[in-house]
Amino acid sequence: MSSIGKLGRFGNQLFQYAFLRICAEESGAKVQCPAWIGQTLFGHDDAKVSQRLPPAIERLDVGKSLFDVIPEFIPFLEKQADAKSIRVGSEVLETGLCNVDIWGFFQFHTRYLRPHQQYFRSLFKPVNDLKSALEDCLNVLRSKGKTIVGIHIRRGDYIKEPRVGFTLVFPTKWYCEWLDEIWDKLEDPVLLLCSDEIDSIIYDFDKFSPVTTKDLKIQLPERMKDLDVEFYADFFMLSKCDVVCTSNSNFSFVACMLNERAKMFVRPHWDFSTRFKQFNPWDSQPLLWIGDKQPKFLKNLIDVAYVTYSTQGIWTMLKSVFIYFPIGTIKGWVLRLYLGYQTQGVIGIVKSLLSILIWRSVWRKC
Repeated sequence: MSSIGKLGRFGNQLFQYAFLRICAEESGAKVQCPAWIGQTLFGHDDAKVSQRLPPAIERLDVGKSLFDVIPEFIPFLEKQADAKSIRVGSEVLETGLCNVDIWGFFQFHTRYLRPHQQYFRSLFKPVNDLKSALEDCLNVLRSKGKTIVGIHIRRGDYIKEPRVGFTLVFPTKWYCEWLDEIWDKLEDPVLLLCSDEIDSIIYDFDKFSPVTTKDLKIQLPERMKDLDVEFYADFFMLSKCDVVCTSNSNFSFVACMLNERAKMFVRPHWDFSTRFKQFNPWDSQPLLWIGDKQPKFLKNLIDVAYVTYSTQGIWTMLKSVFIYFPIGTIKGWVLRLYLGYQTQGVIGIVKSLLSILIWRSVWRKC
């Protein structure tokens, strides 16, 4: 899997690596991949990529993948490998793969991963010195109450990428209202708050006296102190909570998949009248895409306006419509033109322009 670390952040990488290892396990193949953060955190010592192999590219049963939305991607990868590609879906979790270079996100409905549940969990256990430091802090957290309620709120890139079909940012007020509904029903609860913008939201939860992983003062192993791994403390703690409320994010979803303790998992969803719903992390879609049964990889302008106004208010809606949406659209076009040029030069640019403007299937027909 030469793509690991190039397609998405930490949560994506965990799904990708699990898919790689399960397929190799099923077929008796050897794993090769470039350096990625999991080698530091989980102690994996896989061989480096030694040669180019034919691309095995993700195929979804429902909806479009990145490789369907950006059709230039497939001929680009085929040119890089000097080989024809194949498309693969959830079926290869049972049959395995070999002699291919795997590209995709592989966030299938987790019922397909359930037969591999214990193996999946075994892949993502922290190395001993990191685990020891984190468990010391977990003990401190547990000393503050009997029921640890973990909330993950992802903002940052989700606000700046409103076009993407899964980016959903709920206001902190909605999380607080959910907490109000359950708080008095819990035994001696304590709130663990995790976010990529913790400083901007923490005061909204003052009523619940939130604790953050910064408060726990985790002492990372010396060899990790110069690495960007502080985020992993949030991930680990979410995997140990008694109640977890996620963002629509792979980061907190995979933490739930690894959580063997919690009795309740809750997530935001696209019905803003009910806002949150309980879910089983081993029988759910990892990400909820707008459109539900007909998921959209990208939102249109009306979708962006409606979602951002409903969840973030008028000012975020205006920024999304007039700043973030146009910027995201232009970046997408530039990427497609670049891939077209890299694949077929000037002809590739022309085909990409035709595909963007009037003839969407030109890359499949020419």
